[in-house]
Amino acid sequence: MDLNLFKDHEAASPEMWYTTEPGFGSRDFPDAPIFNFAIFKEICCCLFRILTILLILLAECTASAQGLLEIRMDGSEQDKRLVQFLQEFERKHAVQFFFLDEWLAPYTIEGSYQGQTLGDMLTDLLRESDLSVVTIHDRALAFVKDPTVEINRRQAIQVAARKDQAVETATVGNPDLFRPGKLVTLSGRLINEEDQTPITGATVVPNGHQGTTTDREGRYELRLPSGRHVLTFTFIGFKERTIDLTLYDGGSLNLIMQEAPTLLEEVVISSQSINELTMSRPGQLQLSVGAMKKQPALMGEADLVRQLQSLPGVNTVGEAAAGFNVRGGSIDQNLVLYDGLPLFNTSHALGFFSAFNSEAVQELSFYRGGIPAEYGGRVSSVLDIRSKSGDMEKWKVNGGIGLVSANLMVRGPIKKNKTTIAVGGRGTYANWYLDLLKNTYKDLSNSQVGFYDTEVRVDHLISEKSRLSFSYYRSYDKLRVRGDTSFQWVNQLASVRLDQIFSPRFNGSVLLGIGDYNYTVTDQVPAHGFDLNYKTTYPSLKADFSYTMGKHRLGFGIQSTYYGFQPGKLKPTSDISSVRNVSMDAQQALESGVYVSDSYPLTQKLNLDLGLRLSSFVNLGPATVNVYNPPSPVQKGNLVDSVKYGSGEAVASFGGLEPRAAIRYALNEQSSIKVSYHHIYQYLHLISNSAAVTPVDIWQPSNTFFKPQVSDQISLGYFRDFKQKTYEAYAEAFYKQINHVLDFKDGAQLILNDQLEADLLQGKGEAYGVETYISKSQGRLTWALSYTYSRSLRTIPGINGGETYASNFDQPHMLNLSWNYRFSKRWSFTGNFAYRTGRPVTVPSFGYTMDGYGAAYFSGRNQLRIPDYHRLDIAFVIEGSHKLKKPWTGSWIISFLNVYARRNAYSFFFVSDTPGQIKTYQLSIIGTIIPSVTYSFKF
Repeated sequence: MDLNLFKDHEAASPEMWYTTEPGFGSRDFPDAPIFNFAIFKEICCCLFRILTILLILLAECTASAQGLLEIRMDGSEQDKRLVQFLQEFERKHAVQFFFLDEWLAPYTIEGSYQGQTLGDMLTDLLRESDLSVVTIHDRALAFVKDPTVEINRRQAIQVAARKDQAVETATVGNPDLFRPGKLVTLSGRLINEEDQTPITGATVVPNGHQGTTTDREGRYELRLPSGRHVLTFTFIGFKERTIDLTLYDGGSLNLIMQEAPTLLEEVVISSQSINELTMSRPGQLQLSVGAMKKQPALMGEADLVRQLQSLPGVNTVGEAAAGFNVRGGSIDQNLVLYDGLPLFNTSHALGFFSAFNSEAVQELSFYRGGIPAEYGGRVSSVLDIRSKSGDMEKWKVNGGIGLVSANLMVRGPIKKNKTTIAVGGRGTYANWYLDLLKNTYKDLSNSQVGFYDTEVRVDHLISEKSRLSFSYYRSYDKLRVRGDTSFQWVNQLASVRLDQIFSPRFNGSVLLGIGDYNYTVTDQVPAHGFDLNYKTTYPSLKADFSYTMGKHRLGFGIQSTYYGFQPGKLKPTSDISSVRNVSMDAQQALESGVYVSDSYPLTQKLNLDLGLRLSSFVNLGPATVNVYNPPSPVQKGNLVDSVKYGSGEAVASFGGLEPRAAIRYALNEQSSIKVSYHHIYQYLHLISNSAAVTPVDIWQPSNTFFKPQVSDQISLGYFRDFKQKTYEAYAEAFYKQINHVLDFKDGAQLILNDQLEADLLQGKGEAYGVETYISKSQGRLTWALSYTYSRSLRTIPGINGGETYASNFDQPHMLNLSWNYRFSKRWSFTGNFAYRTGRPVTVPSFGYTMDGYGAAYFSGRNQLRIPDYHRLDIAFVIEGSHKLKKPWTGSWIISFLNVYARRNAYSFFFVSDTPGQIKTYQLSIIGTIIPSVTYSFKF
């Protein structure tokens, strides 16, 4: 029965109809004789009609017993419109169907269902739609529509209206293929309007409900029922876009995202998982470069690594340490990629600044758990940095001038809409400023420091589906600390990358690059002058692909890196120098990996990210391997022989499978539970006897004596937002175990040691903890508060008698508070307070005199701690006009670091000034308040 015949009986809701069958009225008969032939004839006719009806009902009794949905098709339904078929079915079987024409009009019965039941046919036709059928009684059937999508859509429009956002309209698909409610695939890309680069980690939310995030190429994909939807596209620092979409069939929707005119509401370097708690991948943080620039910075220099250290689960051993520690891991366990190539030293000026120019960085992705299968080689975390591309339309200039450094970025088209270039650079003039960095042990005012970094990127659009990119990065440092010894270190990276879209569902990229890290230590004193050189070169090849198949987003690829290590060369700098020529044997190794991954929404609430990586590592000749007396430990006195390997010959081989998993279960629209696990091999070891990175550290490939580090980490977290994401919070617990971690023996010699294996030991590392976070992201005052309880432990035979001890970076309690108070659209006050437990140190238990000289006895490794660390930094931000069209934009940041001038201890030194006496000295890197002023501009 077509409900359009009952327009007068429409219910209030257009999606639900109710009808009533007409009742039986009374009939009056006039008085008449008891017997009358006419009446008798009428009665007979009535009885005949009643008997006929009974016979018909009896014939239909079998169908009724079977049920309406059990009636079998006879083949006449083939190629008919569903509405036409239902009308014919009503007349044939004396049944009723209740529906709206607009729901069923697009449906055609393709093919024959002969022999199948009506229920089977309707189930097949409506399989992917939001329509279902309800049996009213044996003779009637109603088609009903799930109103959830429409309700969510209207709520999303209301939310956009409250934010004063324009709602745009769009249409995707061929109307002729429209089947209401049918699940179809919507895909697309998000592009930065300014430089035409993809936006990674943006969120795409349909109807205010569960959505997805864009991948590294800015692509997204959703499975939605055809019909009308409201899509919300958001990313940190960009204008939110709301699209009222009519989706007829599968297709693509590409959008250009504009940068927001103001970033004042960004609190701290924040994460996509924090902004979209219920949908982000477990362990992934999408970082905001714009927010980083607003934070107080050392001497006015915006530092992304320093801001990274304010996140839960991330810490550092001190104020001059450029490296960072993630969930109890060491510095070398972090994979830092710049345009796809690893960077071995991320610091300038021994850790005062990071090696990244903020103006040259487009986006950052940080993984601390559930690391995707495409990444390998480091067991704790991944920091993936993508450089900024040139603008396709016009030339643009960004820069900044501070008290100790300046930076500049120039971007523009070589050929409009075809070829672009971006050139950036940063340098320092900080020597005059070092006299502020005083401490009780040593005055740095007569020291010298200098550094620069430069970045070049060229992008060429071969076609709409092909992009060729060239990237070059170089950083240089020179440091002299009150004497004749100087340090120089250089990072260089160069790569060529081809991005190709093969089809809407299949795309890939191929990268060929080479990296180089080297340092030189020079002493100019003629009597003992020397040059010490170290170098690592690593050409790399990577191919990564992604393919969408239904609900599955598949990723797969292959990667290979060849390492060439020169562990050290020492030569005298004068004829009278007492230094001898020493050259360590070169080392070679090949690291490779192949991976496959799948992101799959198992249900509307449950999403799986699964991956498997197969990695391998081969230590190659030529090489000479020492042989030690087997019953005895590996010690210098037990060396009995050596074995030589030829060029290209395998000295040692390692490898294995690395499973990865990240599971997200949405409890509701406001909260979710996330679980992640990863198993990773790390084949390179950083050899150091300090807690922080220094220029004279060396990288050691796994070999006969040093097995690769192997890590297993699992995490479990609860994530929730409150009051329409005004407040957001999470709590996440983790446990990590790392086998074959390295530590040095007491009195070890690490530089120019041809028996390095005799001075190092391997054992087990363990870390566990709980990270908590809460933030307020809307309003005049925004803030974020995090607290982490974490332990990092080591158990290594030969150290502390084999007993478990705290690692150098074990800091159980970490608290971080950041805020931004907006006085007006242009003026804001921002700050950060950090507290951390003091890190462990090894100190003498007692001193004694031997032959008239003072000596110390150390009872155990890392048995005591330095005083707790805490510091307050504040900044005032003054922005220029927020007009969208203006030739010049400028902003001032006036910051004060270490506001209450705390002398946080970095380390302790023990010096015997007089025979039999040992004095303790505390080194504080920043012992006073440090003001700075930075002016940033853009035109």
